[in-house]
Amino acid sequence: MYINERDQINYHGFLRALRKNHNVSQECVSRGVCTVSGMNRFENGNRVAEKLMRDRLTARLGISGETYEEYLQPKEYVLWEHRLRIVNAIEKRNLELAKTELEAYESHEDLNRINVQFVEAMRFLLLELEEASEEERLTCINKAVKYTVPSVKKALEGAQLLADQEINLIAEQMRLTPPKKTIRDIHAWRIAEYETLVAYIDNSHWEDLQKAKVYPKLAYYISKCVLEKDGTTEELKRALLLCHTAIELLRDTSRLYYFIELTEARRVIGARLMETPLEETEYQQLQSMLEENHAWEKLFKGLYEEYKVRTYMSDFCYLYYETECHDMVKVIETRRKMLGLSRVKLAEGICTDKTIIRFEREDRNPAIELARRLFEKMGMCAEYRRARIITTDVEALKLYENKLAISVNDLDVEVGLSSILDLRERINMNIPYNNQSLNRLEKYLLYNTGSIDLEEFLESVREAIGYTLTVSSLLNKKHKYLTLVELICIYDLAFNEESELSFACLDIIEKICWGAMENGVKIEKLFILELLMERLASKLGDEGKYIESCEMSDMLLKECLMHYRMENLSNPLYNKVWNYEQSIGKDRLYINQNLNRCVLLSQVTKRYNAVAFFQNRIR
Repeated sequence: MYINERDQINYHGFLRALRKNHNVSQECVSRGVCTVSGMNRFENGNRVAEKLMRDRLTARLGISGETYEEYLQPKEYVLWEHRLRIVNAIEKRNLELAKTELEAYESHEDLNRINVQFVEAMRFLLLELEEASEEERLTCINKAVKYTVPSVKKALEGAQLLADQEINLIAEQMRLTPPKKTIRDIHAWRIAEYETLVAYIDNSHWEDLQKAKVYPKLAYYISKCVLEKDGTTEELKRALLLCHTAIELLRDTSRLYYFIELTEARRVIGARLMETPLEETEYQQLQSMLEENHAWEKLFKGLYEEYKVRTYMSDFCYLYYETECHDMVKVIETRRKMLGLSRVKLAEGICTDKTIIRFEREDRNPAIELARRLFEKMGMCAEYRRARIITTDVEALKLYENKLAISVNDLDVEVGLSSILDLRERINMNIPYNNQSLNRLEKYLLYNTGSIDLEEFLESVREAIGYTLTVSSLLNKKHKYLTLVELICIYDLAFNEESELSFACLDIIEKICWGAMENGVKIEKLFILELLMERLASKLGDEGKYIESCEMSDMLLKECLMHYRMENLSNPLYNKVWNYEQSIGKDRLYINQNLNRCVLLSQVTKRYNAVAFFQNRIR
């Protein structure tokens, strides 16, 4: 629940509520990144934490920043864009550009220790890609870890909370650290080291998406060590269980981090176990696993080769990607123009029009209270971090992500409507963003289960759009900034009716999608582009524009493969891959039901036809 009115804009209420929900001290959360007094000021709203600081503190409390949009002050936005350029350059193996950008990033004033740790982490990746000496790489990774984790041993024992990025750096440190001369079994020693990180993650408050970024890597490292030491049957079984757990985590979060490495490890481990005395049940389970592994490896290695995407994970850039961030000052200017408001009209009762001119022309940081009032006048909420709902109630966020989102995906009306009712009682429904999100989901559930007709659904979407936008602002084609929830509403209107408004919405989607095609897909926008481009590609195919449809689908699939993600576009691929195990030994009816769910994949890729895949399973 909102603790006070300022929580409607400030990040501090969310941070405080999250920490108290986990019942941990300020010192445990802040150690290594800021002082306890600094943490206290962040929580009380006396000081606004810088973006990387906000991200690190909430990540330590188990919340990944990847699924949040965020408004940034101009200086923060410049740094955020700069980090993206560095990460993109490394991911694309443009090492000279990455070095140049990294040097320029270091020249920014007043970089806190998390920023400096980012620099060292990127420098470490450059050394890895250049195949520098182990000594040089170890020196760099030790330096990176020390910036926020003074003592790894004490941290893993509970002296401080750790984020996924920190656990990843520690894993790299463990990989490169030479054993003491007294260590006889080097592989067993490394396995024990990695196991401490696995245990930390198992006992943490991390959400699954955060776990999926590091756990698969650790499972692979452990499996590799077990195989190198020619492990015992029990060690092989333990490694196989870790691989299985990691793959299940990837399945649940629709990700592919270290997926190929894990399937290869499972194949070798399974083959070795097949050579040992096994019960009939164990033998059959291993046989089924190996069959599943073979299909997965063939599918993805073929896709990676066809789309010229690296097969193996050779960097950890994915840990530093985020959903969209926006310059708060630019958003104020853009939305003002979208809504046709003059500076005088927007400023009325809040400030002078000259104040707004100074913001827009000089990128001055608006005071928090002033920004809140300007945003609210335009039907928006200036909350720093925004999920699909805005609240400081951690349990409400979990209810949305773990119950409502799943029920909507499964079209479980009873659970979905019950969750929406609970959320309306828990969160601040005076915030238009919350009304827009929940009302749209409610009507979506009712429409897709036949409780209301299409016209009622579309009318509800038009009403939802009205919470933050006007119809005229969509018709006048001044749509330079739209939130994710607004774009989802626009998606509903574009593809479900034929009217002046729907044509305008379709035009918006086409400009966004073709713009991404021409200028390159930006990873931070991939979440919404998966939804928009998938549906537009399907529409183009229906209209007989097969070349354009395949071009768009191919580009999007490549981006998804490149960034090891499986989201909206990849639902057919998701069903094809993850339902493979379920299809084994099942009847023809189940498989025929899956044929329709996989048709899109046959349009997306020329080599692997999902329909043929399931038909082969029937035979």
